[in-house]
Amino acid sequence: MGFSRPGKSLPITALAAACVLLGGCATQAPPSDDGARLMQLAAEVDRRGDPSSAVALYERAAVLSQEAPEVMLQLGEARLASGDPQGAARAFRGVLVNQSKEPRALLGLGTALLQSGEVSRASDTLAQAAPLIGTATAYNRLGTAAMLAGRQAQGIAALRQAHELDPQNLDISTNLALAHALGSQPNEAVERMAQVVRSPLARPSHLRQQLLVLTLAGQEQRIAAELPDLSESERMALIGKARAIKVLQDPADRARALGILARQAR
Repeated sequence: MGFSRPGKSLPITALAAACVLLGGCATQAPPSDDGARLMQLAAEVDRRGDPSSAVALYERAAVLSQEAPEVMLQLGEARLASGDPQGAARAFRGVLVNQSKEPRALLGLGTALLQSGEVSRASDTLAQAAPLIGTATAYNRLGTAAMLAGRQAQGIAALRQAHELDPQNLDISTNLALAHALGSQPNEAVERMAQVVRSPLARPSHLRQQLLVLTLAGQEQRIAAELPDLSESERMALIGKARAIKVLQDPADRARALGILARQAR
């Protein structure tokens, strides 16, 4: 909805209603000022860990700014954080309509598609975004999407690039190890995972993912020695799931099943 400029013909009640809608004001500010204020407030709310409230503020800012690209980018990212990938995709597409190579919009759209399970489209979109963004995060998302789409060579190459950009990131290193295991490169997978778990920053999830790698690599005999703190029941349950993944024939099916298992192991 639009607002008329204040003047003699504007009823006092209408002006009051507009001020209430914008959060209270003494006189009506220009829309650009209101939009900037809403953007600042939304960013602060987002930093405090309330993405859902941030989304509502960004949506109001988008109306006032007539869907300015920067506002739509922030709206898309807030929708991603609030668990609304479909809504995020709409916001990012709103930017790409006029700026088809906007890097953040491509990365955001690819991420939204990945979260929605549209892995082939996500892989295609992130393949455009990653070289433009040039960050470990972008290449990690590309690698994940490519592996889930069954594009093993592309996935491993992207994850290697992500690791080169951020070699201390244990989650990226773990993803690369899992990709090697799925790509029939067991030695590389086992060595990479061993480096991860030797780090003092390794978490319990990394130790459980080491079990997956060892099982996929056909080295189950090492599990008891490498993971002595796992209970026998937990160890056998994870081994059983890993074995079920190992016998799947389709690479994409194996990657998807491994993703589900990895989330359960965290």
